[in-house]
Amino acid sequence: MILQVSDWIFDVDIAATMSYSAGVWQDHCTCGYCRNFYETLDETYPQMRVFLEKFGMNSLTPEEMSPIEPTLCMVSYCMSGIIVKHGIFPIDIGGVVFSVSTHQENPLYEPPFGKPFFVLTTGLLELPWVLDEDMDEVISPANEPEYMQRMMNRLLENTDSESLLS
Repeated sequence: MILQVSDWIFDVDIAATMSYSAGVWQDHCTCGYCRNFYETLDETYPQMRVFLEKFGMNSLTPEEMSPIEPTLCMVSYCMSGIIVKHGIFPIDIGGVVFSVSTHQENPLYEPPFGKPFFVLTTGLLELPWVLDEDMDEVISPANEPEYMQRMMNRLLENTDSESLLS
């Protein structure tokens, strides 16, 4: 399906993206940062949910949620499809600014629908802290050695040796 957003045009496989978005992935996280994200995102940024649903994406099942600090994060969503026309400006949906990148620019991502895909990544999102846990005591699994090793392995598997040497 062809979707136009601002001056961007996308050709999206909505069914493939919906299937992926509905699935449970091995990296789906239950740390405090992510649980707070799940609890607060749709209420804090309701237009973001509506926007992502047009692509077949559930706003609460991103490819990656990167906490910057307990109440600030950036979020990336993989969509099955291609960018037909690159826009001049980032996409702004209700105060959430999205940058767009291609599958070639994202060697860490391995969505099961294969290539081609593109990634929508938010700018900084500020979310209220609603969990009973002390936000200063929450530890992100992204800081754990197992996570770091899994990401390094994924990067090496998806990057050819020539590009690593250049």
